Amino acid sequence: MFHIKYLFYFILLHFIFATAQVNLYYTDWINENESSTVLQHDCLRVSAPIKDGIWSHEIISFCMNDLPSKFHIENNNGIFPKFTFVELSKQNITSQQLYIWSAPINTVERYQFYLNQISTSYDKSLETQIFFNCTLPRFGSMCQYELMFYHHHWSLYDLIMSYYLIYEYDPTN
Repeated sequence: MFHIKYLFYFILLHFIFATAQVNLYYTDWINENESSTVLQHDCLRVSAPIKDGIWSHEIISFCMNDLPSKFHIENNNGIFPKFTFVELSKQNITSQQLYIWSAPINTVERYQFYLNQISTSYDKSLETQIFFNCTLPRFGSMCQYELMFYHHHWSLYDLIMSYYLIYEYDPTN
């Protein structure tokens, strides 16, 4: 019986898959009227292994640098549910849950700030902040991005590497 138990656990381990978590950084877009310089925004930070050297991993950032006004963001027509911070707090949703659901880091931080200030000052300006609950392969502050090479059991690093294996980087273009 003892060996059957471990055999059963070994078989079940093959059914455990990783899910890509896509948390964007720097999602607060700049005001385009302030300057013609566009700052990088909507960044992905990916842990990548290093084959040589003392360190085993490094963090690589992939960022957008186009003006947000050039994007065509479709209205999702209720495909992805959206919630205000008030609605999330009434459902006892934590900022950690937003993080696990691939919410942008800025949204997670603002929501935690909102939760912290409810008991102290209760500034109502954050109540109307919106969180779009995107479903992979869609992600972003308004579900405006989509992973074209999405496989539910791949990590974000695997997704990016598979893309660059198919579309090799050519520095002359």
